Amino acid sequence: MTAVSAPPLPASADTSPTNHNGAKLRTCMLAACPFPANHGTPGSIREMAEALSDGGHDVHIVTYHFGEKVDVRGPKIHRIANWTNESQVRVGPTRYRPLYDLQMVFKTLQVIRKERPDVLHAHGYEAGLAAWLCRLVTGIPVVFSWHCTMGDELPTYNSMPKWLAVGLARMLDATVPRLGDRCIPHSANIEKFLHGMGLKGRTTPIIYKGIKLDNPVESDPAEIRNRYGLGDAPVVLYAGIMDRFQRLDLLMEAMKHVAQSIPDAKLLLVQTIHHERHLARVREEIAAAGISDRVAITEPLELDGVRQCIPTCDVAVVPRPQSPGFPIKILNYLAAKRGIVLFRSSSGGLEHSEHAWLAEPDSAEALGDGIVHLLRDPALRERLGHNGFDYIREHRDRKVTAGKIADVYHEAIALKRRSR
Repeated sequence: MTAVSAPPLPASADTSPTNHNGAKLRTCMLAACPFPANHGTPGSIREMAEALSDGGHDVHIVTYHFGEKVDVRGPKIHRIANWTNESQVRVGPTRYRPLYDLQMVFKTLQVIRKERPDVLHAHGYEAGLAAWLCRLVTGIPVVFSWHCTMGDELPTYNSMPKWLAVGLARMLDATVPRLGDRCIPHSANIEKFLHGMGLKGRTTPIIYKGIKLDNPVESDPAEIRNRYGLGDAPVVLYAGIMDRFQRLDLLMEAMKHVAQSIPDAKLLLVQTIHHERHLARVREEIAAAGISDRVAITEPLELDGVRQCIPTCDVAVVPRPQSPGFPIKILNYLAAKRGIVLFRSSSGGLEHSEHAWLAEPDSAEALGDGIVHLLRDPALRERLGHNGFDYIREHRDRKVTAGKIADVYHEAIALKRRSR
């Protein structure tokens, strides 16, 4: 199947959502996942949709029949019919998702007939396929947001034999990105992937994910330390899901390395989405590293609970190397003015020793060395925290992201009109 080539997008210096003669748009976002939910992609979709709505655009989100209790203010949510009574949020493939994705197509067509959107905005592969099918019927231009690649994530799940997962991931990576009118990379690694696919002409400049910075959450670090038995120890924190692709195995090995230099250091694992099998595997990795007495794990927490925990730590960490996307947890860490350690290969525009400590090579020892370095240097932690906050305030505020997304909508609409 051959997609029509598109001219490259012009760079725009104006990041407001109304720089096209003040025109407001009606967009239909496709979120092929439980939504809202307290983890990466659903979180970034919510931030993006709310910011577009705040900018005056009419935002409609088509999604699965269930999600978590997270407020979504502004956009209107349209859910597929509940045919399975499934209600537990899971990350990755499930036996029902092909059914849900087919339902997404028909639900989106219903929304299109009623709401008459100017553009479809698909988040990820399944949503991309659904949006493409809707475009075949309606002719509405499609913008794709790329948060990950299938080659990076699909083989890490245990839902199918690995040989099948690898083959399916390669097929999806080779075909789905070609189906949209415009492709938005949300990280440098995704941009590189899309350019390598020969899609430079229809790929926008990187639009990094943004978060809302004017809604601080009250936190009592002393109470949280007491709740999880952390005492006055130096605390390293990871917040997020505990799937295999997050590479918590590297974090456990890194903490084993940290313990040799700072014996009283403790690790706080903040759960967002509970999955018993994943948690059991993490506990096995903790035991194998010999650090069971140095690790505390929270109960699953909603977004505000996660944000209350982050100021408790001395160092926050992202242990996933070569991440194709840009984990939204990094933005939450920086919003709390924490010193963070992550791999240079996943840095997404952050500068070493300016905004964060960027470990290299991609090894547990390098990650551990970075954690030790920050734990021993409070002044550096404080400087990184303040610099990191200033950086996201200037570059990762969701209002900036929304303005750039709206520009892409206008470009996709204009391209469609020129092609008629």
